Amino acid sequence: MWPILGAVLVLALIALGVRFVQRSAKADSGAEPGQVAAAFQGDLSTSVSASGIVLPQQEAQLTWGITGRVEQVLVQAGDQVHAGDVLVRLETDQLQRAVRSAEQALIIQDANLATLQKQPGEKDMMAAQASVVSARAQLDDLLAGPTQEELARAQTALASAAAQLNDLLTGPSKEELARAESALASALAMVRAAEERHAVAQGQIVVAQNDIDNARNAMERARWPYDALVLNNWKIAVSWGPYSPQAAGLKQAQIDYQVALARYNLAKVDVNNSEYRSAQVQLAQAQSSLAALTREKTVQIATARAQLAQAKANLVALTKEKTAQIAAARAQLAQAEAKLDSLLRGPSAEQIVLARAQVEKARISLDRARLNLARASLVAPFDGLVTQVYSRAGEWAAGLAVEIVNSHSLEVVLDVDEVDLGAIAVGQPALVTLEPWPDQQIKGELTFIAPQASNKGGVVVYEVHVSLPAGDLPARTGMTANAQVTTAELHDVLLVPNRAIISDRQTGKYYVNRLQGNAQQRVEVTIGLRDSTYTQITGGLEPGDQVSIAQAQQGMSAMQGPPSGMRDLAR
Repeated sequence: MWPILGAVLVLALIALGVRFVQRSAKADSGAEPGQVAAAFQGDLSTSVSASGIVLPQQEAQLTWGITGRVEQVLVQAGDQVHAGDVLVRLETDQLQRAVRSAEQALIIQDANLATLQKQPGEKDMMAAQASVVSARAQLDDLLAGPTQEELARAQTALASAAAQLNDLLTGPSKEELARAESALASALAMVRAAEERHAVAQGQIVVAQNDIDNARNAMERARWPYDALVLNNWKIAVSWGPYSPQAAGLKQAQIDYQVALARYNLAKVDVNNSEYRSAQVQLAQAQSSLAALTREKTVQIATARAQLAQAKANLVALTKEKTAQIAAARAQLAQAEAKLDSLLRGPSAEQIVLARAQVEKARISLDRARLNLARASLVAPFDGLVTQVYSRAGEWAAGLAVEIVNSHSLEVVLDVDEVDLGAIAVGQPALVTLEPWPDQQIKGELTFIAPQASNKGGVVVYEVHVSLPAGDLPARTGMTANAQVTTAELHDVLLVPNRAIISDRQTGKYYVNRLQGNAQQRVEVTIGLRDSTYTQITGGLEPGDQVSIAQAQQGMSAMQGPPSGMRDLAR
């Protein structure tokens, strides 16, 4: 029994498998067996889809062409501006001074050129001739040499300086030396006498100092019994008062100490007397006077030598000075003659060219100064939206200052796969949807295809631009966008369903099963453009012909595509 049940179960599974295969085949064909379709006239179009972002067609990054301190920042990110609006301004005091300086330099060079080209007048010629005559006369006077009076004065001064030096070189007289030596001896005697008295006084001071020390010690010894009496028998000390032996002894010791101190002070007074100091002063003066006899002569001799050298130099300079003056006079004469010659001949062609070059150089400098002044204000190059401001008031201007975009001229920049590049061309229409509003389509147009590819994630793509006309949607820079670029459009052409087409890969031919009554006839057809549903028939069928799609599983699938000649058009 179990073998029979197993056989039945196997048969049932086989039947279910056959039924499943039949249903799968039916599902793949897209129609029930025996389904037909009629060839009809209709429209057909193909497109390429791609994604990208919304970017402005016009944007600018404004940078500083000069350096300076930012004075004003007149905009901030998000401001709408118009072409010509000032956005940021630098301090212009220094730039304006540069313009004024360049203007003055141009005026000066223009005046120099005009003066050079001006014909000399009669007064100019006369002045030039007078300068030549005066310079020549001055030179002639100098060539005559120094006068007799100048030489006589110089020689007299030289002789006087030599005589004064000889007088000084004879040294001090005997009388002067004797008087100086006598004064010195007298001063020495006075000092010695004062020193002797000073030594005696010093000995007295030593004795007086010893007397003070002895009196102080005696006073201290007398104080001990008195202090003992007061400490032990103060009543007796009080009653006796100063008449006690102890008090009398202390009193006498104090008197002796005061007497010793007075003698010591008197001895010191004797030592510091003015007689000793006066003797020392007189000795110093006598020594100085004796030394001055030779030292003063030395200074006077040095001065006399200098005066003699100066007198000799003055005598020599009479000729040397004339030589220098003659050279200066020759140069002045040459300059006057050159000026006169220049007036007679007029300016040379080289001078005119150089003067004109100087004028042009000054004009270029003025243009540059004016341009720098204009660059101190950054202006908006077009109407747009400020997206970023990098400059701050008070900062030093450098590099990028402001970014601005034209928010009214947006476009979609797509990355299109290289396999689709052959189907697209500038001018093709496109439908654009923005990520925030995926159900609203915007009609655009393909405006640009990049000439060079880029590699993104291992895929070769080309940048394609699609215009984005202004509309009700508030599109913004940076939004994600999707676009379908219409690559081909056909109107009123013969169409059949894609699944009605049967392809022969070996021969490269295409067929359909055309119905004639209850019979089917395989007919060769030529095809053209196709989309995801229909294929264009360019030959082999007529409008209204019935075709079978019962064998659709053998037809041209979406993976097979149209013949190679049509693939570029079908993309």
